[in-house]
Amino acid sequence: MHYLIGSDLGTTATKTGLFDEEGNLIALARQKSNLIYGKDGSVVQDPYEMLSSVVETVKEVVEKSGVSPSSILAIALDGQMAGIMGVDESGEAATPYDSWLDVRCAPYTELMREKAEELIIKRSGMAPSINHGPKILWWKKEQPEVYQKIDKFTVPSCWVSQKLCGLRGEETFIDYTYLHFSCFSHLEDGCWDRELMEIFEVEESKFPLIVKPWQVVGKIKKEWAEKMGIPAGTPVVAGCGDQAANNLGAGVVERGTAFDVAGTASCFSLSVDRFVPDLEHKTILFPRAVLEGYYYPMAYINGGGLDLEWAKDEFFREWAELPNAFQLIDEEVEKIVSSPSSLVFLPHLRGRNCPGEPYFRGVFAGFSWDHRREHLFRAILEGIAFEYAYYLSIIRKLLPEIDFQEVRVIGGGAKSSFWNRIKASILRIPYVELDREEFAIWGSALLAGFGVGLFSDLKEKSIHSVQKIKTHFPQEEWSAFYDNLFPFYLDTLEKMGKVFDSHKELFS
Repeated sequence: MHYLIGSDLGTTATKTGLFDEEGNLIALARQKSNLIYGKDGSVVQDPYEMLSSVVETVKEVVEKSGVSPSSILAIALDGQMAGIMGVDESGEAATPYDSWLDVRCAPYTELMREKAEELIIKRSGMAPSINHGPKILWWKKEQPEVYQKIDKFTVPSCWVSQKLCGLRGEETFIDYTYLHFSCFSHLEDGCWDRELMEIFEVEESKFPLIVKPWQVVGKIKKEWAEKMGIPAGTPVVAGCGDQAANNLGAGVVERGTAFDVAGTASCFSLSVDRFVPDLEHKTILFPRAVLEGYYYPMAYINGGGLDLEWAKDEFFREWAELPNAFQLIDEEVEKIVSSPSSLVFLPHLRGRNCPGEPYFRGVFAGFSWDHRREHLFRAILEGIAFEYAYYLSIIRKLLPEIDFQEVRVIGGGAKSSFWNRIKASILRIPYVELDREEFAIWGSALLAGFGVGLFSDLKEKSIHSVQKIKTHFPQEEWSAFYDNLFPFYLDTLEKMGKVFDSHKELFS
């Protein structure tokens, strides 16, 4: 039996799994991430802590599994997508990891929009937001001395792989699933865009090599192999972004399947086979999927899962520390608020990313004396679902020929039957639970196996490695109410966006 390792450098934790070639999870390890929040809106991580988290969790899964290290064929990493970091000529970190939660680059988001928004959308697949392009400009303009030391910009998962293989700055790489976040790429051609670089006076030399997700980028160096408990020379496969890895691991690789990652960032995407950038609404991202010829138009709520964590801690303190807190809350909320109300929640507590409106904040609308904490909690669940409905309405305009039959849901929120029924009712699409939990690391392990030739057909392996276990159908009574409430949500969203923009100095 052969084994594979997949590791996910997530926002809240690094997870590493060791899988057999059939896709069975043999061992799992988790290490909490350390996010450093600044009063200036900064959110950063120490790249070396991220490297250490991968090394230590790999060591743990190897020890837990009891498998022979010589039977481990390859490793691949995935990770956070919208943040960025700098690498110097020697391959060392030149900056902290500038997280996707970091809003310091907001003024440069506006600058990029003013100068070349439409061109960026056409070429890279999304409008400027709190992502690579504005962050690169922030380093260039606000930290010029540091910027000069940066040989290449990359993302944490690629840099950790780079370090494990002992690659220098000139060998820094990024795979094509991250390109939509760059603001400097030509997505369909899979290359960097010189015209956009010239407009914003960013040197082409600052950008890394673009590789395919299954490409072998190097082999584990002896010093790291000894710390990880795996053989020196173990192949390292490029890997991909965490959302792309989730799609692959969940079998979302066929046209017409929708996908909900109900995690820290609430992400909604759909599998399609045509590139149609969102020039009208400037909301939908249009990333390349792992499989060539496929895309997954998506949008996400900046910290949607954190909205629920906040509500749990503030509204239900008596249960907040219990391991089954959300289950207890769901039961209580459904008992007290068995039907939807006209209370609406805008779920953008730390700015709106899709489209990029960094000064947006959370809003309860239609709030009255009749509402209790349970109403507020249900409104948060519904608010995230309404935001998904907004995304879906745009995608249907862009790709009217595609009929979306189901939404596959993963992440912590997937365990909530109550929430799945709400989402299914608002979207009017059945919600499907799957028999696997660790999708991203399995997606990375799939890439590792395909990269070294263990699997001959990546798509088929992805499809057959996951099974449906439960389907939640729309509740017609709820759906009818939500159909009437949705225009109110959209109207509130649009008008409050203008209000926050007019008073952005209060939220800078």
